[in-house]
This record gives sequence, structure tokens and C-alpha cells, in this order.
Amino acid sequence: MMTTQQSESLDFEKMYIRQLEEFVNKIVSTMATSVSLQPGEALELLESIQVEMLGELKNKVEALEDDFNNEPVRRAGSIKLTWEIEKAIKAISVATDLNTDEITTIFSQKPGASLADVSYRLHRQSAHDRVSF
Repeated sequence: MMTTQQSESLDFEKMYIRQLEEFVNKIVSTMATSVSLQPGEALELLESIQVEMLGELKNKVEALEDDFNNEPVRRAGSIKLTWEIEKAIKAISVATDLNTDEITTIFSQKPGASLADVSYRLHRQSAHDRVSF
């Protein structure tokens, strides 16, 4: 039988994950708008990049453009896209206290995952119990 405290803790956790999902959705949508992509395209690009540190990001984005003749990357432009992905990773890092490697691993682990799933995994990996959005 679940205690009231356990129930409240579970409710708080669900609320936190929903808020995190809304936050990540806003970040991805803002990134997409800034580089003239659809949110789904922006999410797919985030799923395609695995870097340990932001300094590696430029090379990864350029590799996507060169190796796969990636239409969304070409439309967005690798320089602007690199900047927007960096801003997105930094914002998620501040909200979750995760580093670049942890964030990009979570996005790239399950390509095609919903933002709810990504947010849940960000939450699980996060060192924070509470975050202000």
C-alpha cells in the first residue's frame, strides 16, 4: 500500500516530467523555427549527434551535411545549426544538470522516440530533484 508521502512524491515526479517535456518541446521548436526547419526535423538532427563536448559539435554537424547530403542541414546551414544545437544543449543542461555527453547520448539512444520518452530519460539521468523552468 502506498503512503500519502509516496503518492505525493510520485505526483510531483509526473508533474516534473511533464514540465520537462514542455520545456524540451519549446527548446526543439525554438531551434527549428530559428533555422527554418520543422520540429520533427530538428529532433531528428538532435538524435543524429553524439558528442562528448560542445567543441566537437561543429565537426559533427558538418559531417552530417557532407556524409549524408542531409537536406535539413543544408537548408539550415551548418554554422547556424551548430549554434542553435549548442544553445539547445546548454538550455537542457541548465535545466537538468546534465553534461553535453549525457544529453546527446539520451537523444541518440532511441531515434524516433517521443519527447515524453526523451524527457523521462533526461529526468532519470538528471542529478536534480527539482528544476525551475
